[in-house]
Amino acid sequence: MHAGYPFFEDTIALMGVYPNVYADLSRINWSIPRPAFHDYLKRLIDAGLESRLMFGSDGVGLPEAIGLAVEGIESAVFLTEQQREDIFYNNAARFLRLEQSGTPSR
Repeated sequence: MHAGYPFFEDTIALMGVYPNVYADLSRINWSIPRPAFHDYLKRLIDAGLESRLMFGSDGVGLPEAIGLAVEGIESAVFLTEQQREDIFYNNAARFLRLEQSGTPSR
């Protein structure tokens, strides 16, 4: 939940021991300062967790949070387009064992 923020080292340790653990990026992608979110996301990517990170907004009751959450991922200049697609859809589809019939349009 919330990619373990702010407990980066514990998150890396837990995900290292349990390869079936995925992390959602909800809430931290809009509730903390954008530079802090991007720094945390980059550290997760650099730790090799890009295939286990999932998009989320956690915006119940805050409809504007969804757009902010999307923008948080889209504005991360260090992400490749494939990493964005994985975070927005592919990683969750694999986790949920959904049939992948191509990348959804955004």
